[in-house]
Amino acid sequence: MRYKVTVAYDGRNYAGFQSQINALAIQDVIENVMETIFSKKIRIVMSSRTDAGVHAYGQVFHFDVDEKQNLYRLKYSFNSLLPKDIHVMKIEEVSEAFHARYSAKKKTYEYLINLGEYDVFLDGRAYQCFYKLDVDLMKEGAALLIGKHDFTSFNTSSLKEYPDQVRNITRFSIDRKGDLLKITITSTGFLRNMVRIMVGSLIDLGRGQKTLEDIKDMLEHPSKTTRRYNADPHGLYLKKIYY
Repeated sequence: MRYKVTVAYDGRNYAGFQSQINALAIQDVIENVMETIFSKKIRIVMSSRTDAGVHAYGQVFHFDVDEKQNLYRLKYSFNSLLPKDIHVMKIEEVSEAFHARYSAKKKTYEYLINLGEYDVFLDGRAYQCFYKLDVDLMKEGAALLIGKHDFTSFNTSSLKEYPDQVRNITRFSIDRKGDLLKITITSTGFLRNMVRIMVGSLIDLGRGQKTLEDIKDMLEHPSKTTRRYNADPHGLYLKKIYY
């Protein structure tokens, strides 16, 4: 039997989702809990490898077990054993054709920026920006990134591992409510640090460190040596994965 699990987490206390050597990852915590539940080791297959400090509302993973599960009891077992900063939102029985990573059609990320006074309640949950940002100019920059482009300049995935770095962004919106800026990005696929570097480039644009021509040049002349800024991970949320 294969099960699809949607999980939310606060990433501040972890070295990312995927298991790592000499660091605590969210995958380790989940698999330790599963070993308690099932009395054996079970490996999970994740949809996205979020970085250290990154949060999620809708991370997805799948796992296989021999026995059919009571979904209500299984969800309760997970959440009674998991720490408070990791919570299973939903468990579904799926066919063996489902794959958490390869069946995904698109993903949405959100990035939060606090433009006002330092907010103790947003510590570790948003980028606390001390610069004055031209939000309208940032929106113009975001519009340039919508569509199918070579995003070599906007990620840290190696060209050897991913020679094709063309991706299609279907939504890139920036909305402001009070002092909180919410950036929403949807794409059919993302490369390593792609969201954070795009957001970092728009922050540079908004504070006068980059121009619209610089953003265009990064798209038109893809390069791994382009000067770029990787925005703080604590403002980033994996919002939803579409299947």
